[in-house]
Amino acid sequence: MRSQTGTAPAARRMRADARRNYEKLLDVADAVFDEHGANASLEEIARRAGVSIATLYRHFPERRNLQEAVFLRIADSLRDEAVALLDAKDPLEAFLTWLQSHLVSGACGRGLAASVMSAKLQEGTDVNTSCHQMKRAGAELLARAQAAGQVREGVDLGDLLLVVHGIVLVNEQVPTTADRPQRMLAVVVDGLRR
Repeated sequence: MRSQTGTAPAARRMRADARRNYEKLLDVADAVFDEHGANASLEEIARRAGVSIATLYRHFPERRNLQEAVFLRIADSLRDEAVALLDAKDPLEAFLTWLQSHLVSGACGRGLAASVMSAKLQEGTDVNTSCHQMKRAGAELLARAQAAGQVREGVDLGDLLLVVHGIVLVNEQVPTTADRPQRMLAVVVDGLRR
């Protein structure tokens, strides 16, 4: 994995046990970030993963390396989902399923997207590259729905994703109910239809 500043240890070939520790740390970090936010205790992550803090730092020398690695898995998953949905029978439903996944994944790891923002904006980082790939795949879903006459012309995917992430951020900051993000997304979706 390339971080903002260069190649992190994860990019090197790993022994099987090191690979297991790396994957376990990512799984646990994903859950802990979801519970406590992107600035959660690294010691807690190492403890729950069953490794020493030294092992965590060997894989992720800085907190941002771990944050970026978790974010990359989410972005790559959204890209892969968009590619898989390109074969769906109903283009609109495929696109809306993908937007729903954005809403759900954005709510995970409270503050995670904000914590990797500089890597997202810096050309050449893995986070930047992954985000571009994910958006290209999502743009194909949107184009299919527009070509089928199900989504109005002029909808910009970048603007739409910012609105979805805005829904996530607002609901992180104010008292909310479990269904409010879904209701807010439904209002956005109504505005997409022709």
